[in-house]
Amino acid sequence: MLVSLITKLFRFYVLSSTHVAFALLSLLYLTHLHFELSWQTNLFAFIFCATVGTYNFIRYYASPDTRSSFNTPILVFSLISALGMGLSATKLTSQTLLVALLLGMMCLTYVLPSNRFFGGLRYLPYLKSFVVAACWASVVVLLPLLNHQIEFDRVIWLLWFQMALWTFSTIIPFEIRDAHKDSKSMKTIPHVFGVRGSKMIGTLMLFGVVILSYCLSLNRYDMIPTLIACGLALVCLWKSTIQQSTYYASFWVEALPMVWLLMVVIWKRI
Repeated sequence: MLVSLITKLFRFYVLSSTHVAFALLSLLYLTHLHFELSWQTNLFAFIFCATVGTYNFIRYYASPDTRSSFNTPILVFSLISALGMGLSATKLTSQTLLVALLLGMMCLTYVLPSNRFFGGLRYLPYLKSFVVAACWASVVVLLPLLNHQIEFDRVIWLLWFQMALWTFSTIIPFEIRDAHKDSKSMKTIPHVFGVRGSKMIGTLMLFGVVILSYCLSLNRYDMIPTLIACGLALVCLWKSTIQQSTYYASFWVEALPMVWLLMVVIWKRI
């Protein structure tokens, strides 16, 4: 009975998008550590709730393939998250809210159903991974700095690019998993370059993350946590297959940002 309960809680944790929300918060906290920003409870709450609500909307409402797996607990959790997002939004700066609104509109446009006049961004050839990577990088880099009213410079955009490359590379295992379900007209990375070609592209992206870490690090030893995280991401990338286990991408690959954050925190304490 205990095993059954743990299994149900684990399924809810993953399927309710709580896990992906914590992954996003991990990257957000990496930005805080890099720029030594003060803790922003309202921003973290806002991004957590917005991520849960947005991902559940995309996964269970806008996607007919997974709509049947939607259930009442996830609906209630999504509604509570929407309420939390609204309450925490009142404590953010107007610039932060404006950019968050633009990103939210991009997400809504992303899931518009395909029709003869205009389909969602996900249906435009080659764009799916780029849209997700740009949104994640903007959330974890731009929003916290806007909320602190910090003027943008070259370093900020280098970090944005690093986070975009990281996100793009860790999306590829999901793209490989979904290659047989995604419409060929979407021309996702595996559709265009094949599974092996996609892995090569992801590898180049991870090398880009390491190179940018070198550019961003004042002390070269501070690169070590990033090297470890990229090494683990590389292993996960090359072990990805179309017929992968249920939670390989949605749990293990999605946990990589948390591992990266853990490595950075431990390294700072050594």
